[in-house]
Amino acid sequence: MLFDPTLCGDVPSSQNTLLTALLCAGTFLSYLPQHLKILKRRSSDGISPYFILLGTVGAGSNITNIILLQFIALQCCTVQTYGACVASLLGIFQVVIQGTMFYITFILYMSFFPDQSKYEDVAGSAETEADSESRPLLLPRGGSRGPPSVEWQTAMWVAGAVVLHAGICVFMSVLLVAVIGPYAAPTRTWASLLGLFSLCLTCLQFFPQIIKTWRSGNVGALSIPMMLMQTPGGFVFAYSIAIRSGVNWSSWISTFVAATLQCVLLVICLLFEAQAKNQRALESADAAVNGTAADATSSSAAQASENTST
Repeated sequence: MLFDPTLCGDVPSSQNTLLTALLCAGTFLSYLPQHLKILKRRSSDGISPYFILLGTVGAGSNITNIILLQFIALQCCTVQTYGACVASLLGIFQVVIQGTMFYITFILYMSFFPDQSKYEDVAGSAETEADSESRPLLLPRGGSRGPPSVEWQTAMWVAGAVVLHAGICVFMSVLLVAVIGPYAAPTRTWASLLGLFSLCLTCLQFFPQIIKTWRSGNVGALSIPMMLMQTPGGFVFAYSIAIRSGVNWSSWISTFVAATLQCVLLVICLLFEAQAKNQRALESADAAVNGTAADATSSSAAQASENTST
């Protein structure tokens, strides 16, 4: 099927265009707290590798899905004004921005993977172990870096799977569009399958992170401000995609499911963060009480000494 300009349809309304533009900006800004927190901590500790894997692969599938399903919007730009073209492409921009920001999260996760978690500990020599009690502050002379840890091996496997998936998506999509066209049934089926694949991954994506956060009992490198912005925005995001022409339910359902599960993770993180703040407040109060008691004891001892000397 050749490109037919009469199929371009109407330009999205100004209200819908404004909403989509705000969502694009909001999506971009919502990921910044997560990126900045990892950069500030210089550690991605607390983030599940399976959460990163499912999220990144799902994002790549979603990007490919909407580009193929809205390929006509790209071709319509050749016969539309600049403003109409941008308005028609905002739906694609939404998904691409979200996916790109998650890919950046994946890169930061790998770049700032905790060094202490990369390798297994190896005990020092027998001589070092024998005199370790007499030199507790010294590093073992016979110690050395051990083999890669299971966590680091998992992270490397995740990186390989993400690169492989991206390559398959690009290769298959370019091949189908070039050989049989963007509107052929196999191409549309491939796009829908990617959307369904993204849905399945999104349904599973937050479970590893929820389990890891629940078991660890702390938020770690996860950003609560990011989730506070993304959770309500996710529902609006899904709605804005669903109302666009040429898009079926496979393009927006994964976003809706992700927003629901992210809400669960947000509640867990807020509970743990509140517990951590209460614990810090109790420790500060105990330290203040102990300090006051120590001062009082010192004052009493000094007074007693003065009285004795008198």
